[in-house]
Amino acid sequence: NIERVLPLVDLVLMDLKHTDPDKHRAWCGQPNDRIIDNVRYIAAHARETVVRVPVIPGFNDDEPTVRSIARFAASLPGVRELHLLPYHRLGYDKYIGLGRPYGMGDVPPLSQERARALLSVAEESGLACRIGG
Repeated sequence: NIERVLPLVDLVLMDLKHTDPDKHRAWCGQPNDRIIDNVRYIAAHARETVVRVPVIPGFNDDEPTVRSIARFAASLPGVRELHLLPYHRLGYDKYIGLGRPYGMGDVPPLSQERARALLSVAEESGLACRIGG
């Protein structure tokens, strides 16, 4: 039960992939309304919350999306940081070794240049932002 756990936790790392429910549903198969509600609840009740954004090329690596996520995160009590987590393919070999299909197909890793550009956009929110986390 989250109400009993949050008082015992100093820091919550919360991933948020998108603020647009339609795009989230199209890519993830589920709407994000419950996720948004959970982020709001946790930010309001946790001692400190860091919002982390797995940045995936073609899904959420554009300026308007990162700006929307950063503004949303900045509007929440207790959120002081936002971490951009660039997509990578480090798990690819594990999937192949297990004989499982790699669901991300040929999505390329996010370039450092692109990550830095998105970091500048996220920093407009006033949050402490960084690449990685």
